[in-house]
Amino acid sequence: MDNADYYPKLLPVVLETGALADDPFVLLDVGCGMGPDPVWRLFGDALHVYGFDANIDEIERLTQVEESPGVHYRAALVGLPDDHPFNVRRAADADPDVHAYFNPWGRTSTMTALKKAWSSGDRRLSEANAWAQHRLATEKISLDAFVAEEGIASVDFVKVDTDGADLEVLHSAETMLNDTRVLGLMVESPFIGDATESSNSFHNIDRLLKRHGFQLYSLSVNRYSRSALPSPFAYRIYAQTETGQAVWGDALYLRDPAAPTYRAVGGPELSPGKLLKLACLLELLRLPDCAAEILLTFRGELAPLVDVEQALDLLTPALEGYPETYAEYLAAFAE
Repeated sequence: MDNADYYPKLLPVVLETGALADDPFVLLDVGCGMGPDPVWRLFGDALHVYGFDANIDEIERLTQVEESPGVHYRAALVGLPDDHPFNVRRAADADPDVHAYFNPWGRTSTMTALKKAWSSGDRRLSEANAWAQHRLATEKISLDAFVAEEGIASVDFVKVDTDGADLEVLHSAETMLNDTRVLGLMVESPFIGDATESSNSFHNIDRLLKRHGFQLYSLSVNRYSRSALPSPFAYRIYAQTETGQAVWGDALYLRDPAAPTYRAVGGPELSPGKLLKLACLLELLRLPDCAAEILLTFRGELAPLVDVEQALDLLTPALEGYPETYAEYLAAFAE
């Protein structure tokens, strides 16, 4: 995962206290091919994952190799019924010419490479989301329905990576976002797409999540060059390139309960356990300043769970190569 800290200092100390023993970190991983990112594994036994993917073969493989009893996989599509108002509106909004204009995919060098690979049987297609090569699930479930069926009272993070249905997945989760007090989401967000409200594009994803009180904290950018002048691939697979049009990115959204007007946007009340998990989450996502703000704002609520002063010291970066306490770090800034 881009911009993640795989060597946190605060999280291991929190886990040692046992503060999350009865309040594990719960992740919904929509599009869980290859399994949960290793950064989530850092929660250890305090991690519960529910992973969804349409690729039946991959779900079977993941289930066989999974060693953690807290990680579960399901071969299913996540979204809404065809007759749901969102999908009805999307069908009505469809205009092939407008869609084609805002979707340059067929003109990219990546697509040119994929076509050549398909014709030659290149094995690297397995790493390029070649859906036609796999058995796909037909079951479709909404996140709202799944959480209700499983009796899941608390969800901490939702990752969505579906190659095209990300907005539909979010619409399927609008009830559980507040009911389970979700702390944050990472959503694959296309920058291409038309201006309609049903288009699976960043502007609609951003609007939906802001409507539920989430703020944009980070955004990666993946580019795809045109076949007229190909750019080198960013990785050793047929995917994004070093230069080209910005086509999609991973958008990170989080709640900001430290904001004085947090409740004005409908933010749910968060328990001390949720606040502590949010601080750990912010550290993992390389937002230690925001984690420190949570610790300071909710010092009284968090004190029974963690030594707040120690936690602040753990979040404090080294200054000019020398470790500093949080207090010394702020004093140096003031000076």
